[in-house]
Amino acid sequence: ATFQLPKPIDIKATGIMPYQEVFIETQFTEEKWIEAMEVIPTARQVVHHVLIFVYPPGGRRSLFSGGVGEEIEGFFAAYVPGTNAIRYPDGMAKRVPAGSRLKFQLHYTPNGTATKDQTKLGLVFAKKPVEHEVRTVGIANLGLNIPPGAPNHPHTGKVNVPYDVRVLSMIPHMHVRGKAARYELINPDGSRRRLLEVPRYDFNWQLPYEYREPLLVKKGSQLEYTAWYDNSKDNPANPDPTKRVRWGLQTYDEMHLGYVEYYIPGLKPGSSDPGLRPQIFGGSNLIEAMFRAMDRNGDGFLTAEEAGNSWARLRSGDANGDGKISLEEAKAALGG
Repeated sequence: ATFQLPKPIDIKATGIMPYQEVFIETQFTEEKWIEAMEVIPTARQVVHHVLIFVYPPGGRRSLFSGGVGEEIEGFFAAYVPGTNAIRYPDGMAKRVPAGSRLKFQLHYTPNGTATKDQTKLGLVFAKKPVEHEVRTVGIANLGLNIPPGAPNHPHTGKVNVPYDVRVLSMIPHMHVRGKAARYELINPDGSRRRLLEVPRYDFNWQLPYEYREPLLVKKGSQLEYTAWYDNSKDNPANPDPTKRVRWGLQTYDEMHLGYVEYYIPGLKPGSSDPGLRPQIFGGSNLIEAMFRAMDRNGDGFLTAEEAGNSWARLRSGDANGDGKISLEEAKAALGG
């Protein structure tokens, strides 16, 4: 099956573009199991990333649209520089319920020449009975705060493992200040095991690191992801070493995201069990953490520019009409 954006998206020559979000109906009348997928932009030169999410009937919706919440929860399919396709081993697949919609989240970075993109997604249905449902979770620290000029600044996040899981792959994600990444397993007894070391992260080659045999992670463990950032003048990709850098959606901002693909042994495929849930780093609750991640200048308010696509949901909380949203106004608008 192939799904393509219904019409091309215009990419301007210069400036900043907010995330583009496009929904496509699958028209599936029965659930489908996907053993392989490929995301194909038609204008790769301006595509920062594409993430695709499955919205079952009734729909999922993150507290903050526009990327932050959904990116942490995990994705269905993805395109990043260096990676656009994946095939799972026999007996493993991702699920698309009957009647689902696909949400394409597209991030474009204008490069000086106006163009158009009409990204498409190719799916291969599983040919054999599915024994294990593949799931994805993101490990994130939304409290990202990189000082000006810092050459080797670390940030760490974790996710709890409340039942035995088998890890299939790990995918570290940062932007152009990303320097190195590490995944570690913290066993229930507190001992540590290094799972993956990426000593020279390259934004232009964001790769999944796949296990030949899925790794067993025992109930009561934690998965920890640490990323290091080079915000110094010696980083040739650094857009501004004098700037304090926080979490943000654009390439000149930064992200701390360590994805993990896994399955739960013995769990019936299609179970409603939610799987691994991200812990909150950077705030006392999810709304606070996401608010502080978007508040790039750290002034305690969100503007329409900082909130991006989330502004439509937040502006109802602007009680005094000053065009800015405080944390308390955000909580009021989002019910948190």
